Amino acid sequence: MRAAPIFSAAPILRAILILSIAALAAGSGYGRKTTLRLSAKVADEEPAMARGSFMVASHCPDCNNGYRIDQIVFSGFDKHGSSSSESFFITNNTDRTMSGVSLYIEYLTPDGRQLHKRFLKLDCNIPAGETRKADVKSWDTQRSFHYERSRASKSSSPFTVVFDPVAYYLRF
Repeated sequence: MRAAPIFSAAPILRAILILSIAALAAGSGYGRKTTLRLSAKVADEEPAMARGSFMVASHCPDCNNGYRIDQIVFSGFDKHGSSSSESFFITNNTDRTMSGVSLYIEYLTPDGRQLHKRFLKLDCNIPAGETRKADVKSWDTQRSFHYERSRASKSSSPFTVVFDPVAYYLRF
């Protein structure tokens, strides 16, 4: 005759299975896919393109109804060493109102070494032939850097920027 086991795994496995199903049914989050959110604007969110807008994303005038990406100009960058924001000007050299722009900004040391690079999508309303100022939150959260032509703080390091426009939107 065989002795009865002191410990049986079947009731314990059954209890674990029941508890797991109950936890999922209660919405406790077990088995759910979780995602992390960035505190900044998520890069794959599209700007609100105004009804009737047209996107220009290349230098090819035949591809974009005669418009080219180099018809918008970025200038006047400013970021003080103690500032938590950056500002620059966007000039619309087209014959239509610009409703948005997507661009990369690359931050470099004066000798050309990359410090940071980021992608921005900005909603704007810039009439044809006019310039508007854009204010954005700075990449420099510790306020350790200043734009080379801006006012420096006591311990900030200089940097320069390169603008690389990806696309802009024109309202028709």
